[in-house]
Amino acid sequence: MKLINWLKDILGFGEDDFDDIELNFSSESAESLMQSLANASKKRRTLNMNDKEQREQYVREYCDMMAVASKDVEAQKIEYQQVTERLADLEELEKLPVTDKSQVRIRANKVIKIEQEDSRYTRPAKKITESQYREMERMAKDIPAVLEKMKKDEEYQAVVRRDLNLLEGEKGAVAYQRKEDRQKARSAKNLAFIALFGAVMASALMFVLNQAMHVKVEMGFIILAGAFAVAITAAFVMYQNAQSDIARSNRKLSKAISVQNTVKIKYVNITNVLDYNYAKYGVMNSYELAYIWEKYIEEKQAREHDSDIAERMEEARSELYQMLKHYHINDPSVWVYQPGVLVYDDEAKDIRKQLIVQRQRLKKGIDFEMYNLETAKKELESLVRQYPKYAQDIIAVVGEYE
Repeated sequence: MKLINWLKDILGFGEDDFDDIELNFSSESAESLMQSLANASKKRRTLNMNDKEQREQYVREYCDMMAVASKDVEAQKIEYQQVTERLADLEELEKLPVTDKSQVRIRANKVIKIEQEDSRYTRPAKKITESQYREMERMAKDIPAVLEKMKKDEEYQAVVRRDLNLLEGEKGAVAYQRKEDRQKARSAKNLAFIALFGAVMASALMFVLNQAMHVKVEMGFIILAGAFAVAITAAFVMYQNAQSDIARSNRKLSKAISVQNTVKIKYVNITNVLDYNYAKYGVMNSYELAYIWEKYIEEKQAREHDSDIAERMEEARSELYQMLKHYHINDPSVWVYQPGVLVYDDEAKDIRKQLIVQRQRLKKGIDFEMYNLETAKKELESLVRQYPKYAQDIIAVVGEYE
């Protein structure tokens, strides 16, 4: 059996499915092959064939080369077949009657329009986590009412806090006034004490003058008694007024404290309600909850858009797929994701050129790997011919790779 036929049989290529692949070797390839064979011969001359380990290692090197080349050729053969089928699809589509081609373009255009619609859609920057989205989704029916109530509670809390501040200011003013009234009462007491002390001292002085110097002091006592009466009366009136003011301030202060305590209870209650809701919804205030809710709405709309696009796209591609299948296209699944090829002639030409280049490169790769197979095969055959006494050992090693 000839070498090339042996290699084709090894790789599973039949005559019918390999007719368009010819082993056309350039001068560079031939030179490379000859160089490889020459290098193999040089390496073999330095090889001790009587050494089983060296001999086996040498044989395995070429067996590995053949195994890798066979695997690569098989993979490239599949790729080559696929590219060939796609080129055939383009030719088949080109041959379609005008009416059939128009129907294909209508369905391909439907796919293109959906793709364009999706590309024009501006998706919001995702600002919430998936867990936050799921939480908002779970409580979607309640959030608007909760958000409205939370805002009202915060407004009420602000009003109560302002009232507390006003009451605190009023309580301070009343306390200061009470302090002033107490100072007036002390001043009245001091005035009475001074008047009494002055009257006593003046009386003593006049008594001494009367006894020692026989000065008449009757008028002095009368004047002193009048002055003392006036001073004591003024001090008494001042003290009474101060006491009345103190009593009035105490009443105001008590009322202010009572009202403040009532307002404090309201403040504590509304604060507890807000703290509970903040903890429940994982936010710091209603503004944060409103922000999360807004981003949830945006994300929900984006997901609904994606779902709608996916559903319509699946339907449009399915219709196109079925139509291409009806026209015996080899692989409709390729073209439903490249609808522009079915609509625009320029795009179809570009794809055809790309496929031709791909097929040429695959053919070149297959040719190269076939060269590797031939090189390895020739070297092993040459080895068996030159060292017939080790033929069985060589064949045994080769058999391990089958």
